[in-house]
Amino acid sequence: MLAEDTLCYILSVMANAIALIDGFNMYHALDAKSRHCGYRYHRYKWINYWALAECFVPKSDVVLEVRWFTAEAPWAGSSGQGKRNRHRELRIANQEIGVTVVDGYFRPVQKTCRLDVPRALISYGSYEEKRTDVAIAVSIVSLASAKTYDKLVLVTADSDMIPAVEAAKKMHPAGAIINVVPIERRAEALKHYVDAQIRMKEHHLIASVLPNVLQLGNGNIVRRPVSWAA
Repeated sequence: MLAEDTLCYILSVMANAIALIDGFNMYHALDAKSRHCGYRYHRYKWINYWALAECFVPKSDVVLEVRWFTAEAPWAGSSGQGKRNRHRELRIANQEIGVTVVDGYFRPVQKTCRLDVPRALISYGSYEEKRTDVAIAVSIVSLASAKTYDKLVLVTADSDMIPAVEAAKKMHPAGAIINVVPIERRAEALKHYVDAQIRMKEHHLIASVLPNVLQLGNGNIVRRPVSWAA
């Protein structure tokens, strides 16, 4: 990571920026219990990802594109359907403001759990999210290869991105990679491979909440889910 004076220069020079949002890192950070008090970040799930990306570059920069990498929950029952409905509303809202949605998927898998008392093996069905990490890594490398950005804002705490970041720095050494760590997460390994690392704070989230009711260009509206209300 660069020295402080070099970091200040990178963050202040007018530039074209592209942001890549790790949707699962973000969701779980907002969904987790805060170390300060309760589940205080749930209210920020109704988030404008374009506005969030703009929080981490100077106002003089131009954000060319924001990509949100995500997948729809496959869970059964009313709870699962509720998750899908909220996800679809958030997807529609972000697409309306120009965010590109990159879809992964959940693959059904069979898992085994070992019990000590009584001694037994229990098999159960579950799901594993697929494609998202690879899709983010491919985007990092392809954007660097094409030298599309002056600054790449990478919102994740996932150290699996390190090989892609290393490759991108070799292909496009003039392009700065700024790692934004989702709120209350840590990314100690990743910070050694990027040009700058910024920790997301609550004021960034406050500045990025979508309106409670958003009117779409086609005349329809989307509403903030009740469970995500402030």
